[in-house]
Amino acid sequence: MTKKIEEFKPNGYNPSLGVYASNYIFTGDWEDELAALDYTPRTTVYGNSQIDESDAIKGIQTGYLYNSFSSWDGKSTSHESPNLITEEEKPDQYKWTDSYYNSPKIAAILDWFQLPMTRVRVFQQNPGHKMIMHTDFDNQKGTESGETIRIFVQLNEMPGGAWFHFRTGDSQISINLRKGQFLVFHPDHTGHGTENLTDIPRNTFMIVAKRNDWLDSLADDYTMKFIDVNDLVKNKEVMAA
Repeated sequence: MTKKIEEFKPNGYNPSLGVYASNYIFTGDWEDELAALDYTPRTTVYGNSQIDESDAIKGIQTGYLYNSFSSWDGKSTSHESPNLITEEEKPDQYKWTDSYYNSPKIAAILDWFQLPMTRVRVFQQNPGHKMIMHTDFDNQKGTESGETIRIFVQLNEMPGGAWFHFRTGDSQISINLRKGQFLVFHPDHTGHGTENLTDIPRNTFMIVAKRNDWLDSLADDYTMKFIDVNDLVKNKEVMAA
């Protein structure tokens, strides 16, 4: 009797355990808005020896500059909240900053994501800097407002040299995103690190957000989609008129 051969049906992206590399790619020129931003270091010292030691190893203060588009006090120079270590981040506690309002093209990228956000900032990784593989503790602080996920959106071209490294329960991935492409992952369960091998800064949105049905549905579509940011801006202006 001939054995029946059946095609395996993979489960695909698991938002609590896996990594999603988007088939949605934002297109357009927003370099002028990136260049106009004021990038500052993260200077918060929490007094927690474990966190301070981990930050030093990862080069948080020395390897990156930041500009916040959403922060707890509405300032683009505030990159962490006072209670970040001990309390769950809740979307209603965060405000858009002047960077959001002064950068319509970059802001249009944020507006495309239909999910509640907390911290949103541009990470500017210095040339040659490497962030070691690590996990975070966002969801350990609570999930009253939902499960926390992170989104990275690549904002400039880094041909061959700005790598994201991920380690999950069953996969290890290294990926160099093209400009406008994004990644979604669970910060507590997914090991993640970055490596900038180029001689220019890597500019990436880091979006801290709450998982919802809209986010889960992203992985249901397999076709490539290119999203013109200029069209997003025009649509936003029409809606506001």
